[in-house]
Amino acid sequence: MKALFFLYDGYMEWEISPLSYIFNLTDVEVETTGLKKEVTHSGNFRVKVDKLIEECEASTYDILVIPGGDPEPLLEEESLIKLIQAFDSEGKWIAPICGAPTLLGKSSVLRDRNYSTSIDISEFPTCFDPDYKSEADTTVCENLITAEGNAYVEFAVAVAKQLGLFEDREDELETVLFFKNQLRG
Repeated sequence: MKALFFLYDGYMEWEISPLSYIFNLTDVEVETTGLKKEVTHSGNFRVKVDKLIEECEASTYDILVIPGGDPEPLLEEESLIKLIQAFDSEGKWIAPICGAPTLLGKSSVLRDRNYSTSIDISEFPTCFDPDYKSEADTTVCENLITAEGNAYVEFAVAVAKQLGLFEDREDELETVLFFKNQLRG
C-alpha cells in the first residue's frame, strides 16, 4: 500500500502525525509532495518533499492525505485540483482534515457527499453545500475521509480502519487508547 501526503506552507503537522505513525507501523509506503521542494509547516520546521506535485500520478497511490491549514492560497493551484480530481475519478481514498476539505469543494469532488471540517464554510460558499456538512468529528463518505482538526486521532483511526490496517477491533481500540494516553499498566 502506498500513501501520498500533500504538504504546503503552514500545514498543521500534528493533524497528520498519528496517521503517519500508524502508516509507519503497518509498513504503508509514504511519499510526500508539494508545490515546491521545501515547505515550512505550522511549527516552523522546514520539510523537503519527495516529489513535486506535477510528478505524481494518482494511479501510483492508494490514498491522498491532506493536512489542514489555510486553504485559501491553494484554491487556484490547478495542479493540486487536477490531482484531487484524478484520485476521485479513480475511486482512490482522499483524506483531508480541518480546512483541507475546502480543496475537495474547489475540485468539485464533494458534490453531494457528507463531510466534516473545522473551517467556517460560510467563508467559502462556492466550495461547500451546508446541507451535507456532518455534525460528526470524522466522516467517511464513499472514498472520502474528512475530519475536524481536533479529531486528528479519530481521523487517523478512521483512515487506518478504511484501509484495513488493523488486525482486529481490539487492535483498533488499543490504538485509540494509546493516542489518548489511556494505556496504563
